[in-house]
Amino acid sequence: MPIGVDFGGTRIKAGRVEDGRVKSHAVVNTPRDPAAVLDAIAALVRELQAEPDSLGLCIPGEVNERGECWRLPNVPGFDGVNIARELMKRLGCPVAVENDATAAALAERMYGHGLRERSFLLVTLGTGTGGGLCLDGTVRRGRHGFAGEIGHVLVDSASSAWPCGCGAQGCMESYAGTTGILRKYHELGGQGQDVEAVAQSARRGESAGVEALAMAGRALGLGLGSIQNTLDLDAVVFSGGVSASFDLIRPAMEAALKERAFAPPLAQVKLLVSALGNDAGIIGATLLPQVTLNE
Repeated sequence: MPIGVDFGGTRIKAGRVEDGRVKSHAVVNTPRDPAAVLDAIAALVRELQAEPDSLGLCIPGEVNERGECWRLPNVPGFDGVNIARELMKRLGCPVAVENDATAAALAERMYGHGLRERSFLLVTLGTGTGGGLCLDGTVRRGRHGFAGEIGHVLVDSASSAWPCGCGAQGCMESYAGTTGILRKYHELGGQGQDVEAVAQSARRGESAGVEALAMAGRALGLGLGSIQNTLDLDAVVFSGGVSASFDLIRPAMEAALKERAFAPPLAQVKLLVSALGNDAGIIGATLLPQVTLNE
């Protein structure tokens, strides 16, 4: 049974997958040291299968075809690390590595909304804000693995724009990622350390929760407006932990998308929550050893 690992900025999740469904899983909090992260991934895999035949891994950043990481904005220390090679040393099996949103888009294409929507953008909402692109039924990673990377689209050009983990200012991720949502929530007097607390506040009608999620929605809408002006997609599919609060984010997102879109039909793109829930990354990761993207 294939094993996939979804390496996130907050947690590392591993699972055994059959017919597009996770049958068993293991989770650990993400360490901050690269060697410790790699050891934790290997330990999770061996917990599920002592001698794995292969491993698919998705990561919160970009990787080239050799498994070498360019940068993980929310997990420092991985610049230039060949993650595939390091895990092969630890596990003794072939390892395929891909961006987490691209892997999730692959899963959605094979088992989710992609069965009906030929061209879509898969947006991961979590510690970071990522994107995976499927055009005419084919998941595209781009020449260097950056296709669909929408988290760093500029949505605020003011000198006071919030900083992003990538080193720039005003990125979509700065406002739509969990760090930005919690920053806004705390600035408005909210109490709580995760987006679930923000969502609960919003559902109680408290201004701190409502405004923090509206800010995230507006940032997403502005960025997606630019994407729609370029690609004219069939759908945008949302995945990741923050997507559990999608109904609270959606109104501000739709308003900003309508404001930014060049023509009304572009703003009417379908906005969908992943049919695979938080398992999209794991499911997509299990497919990586057997597929070649961009073809």
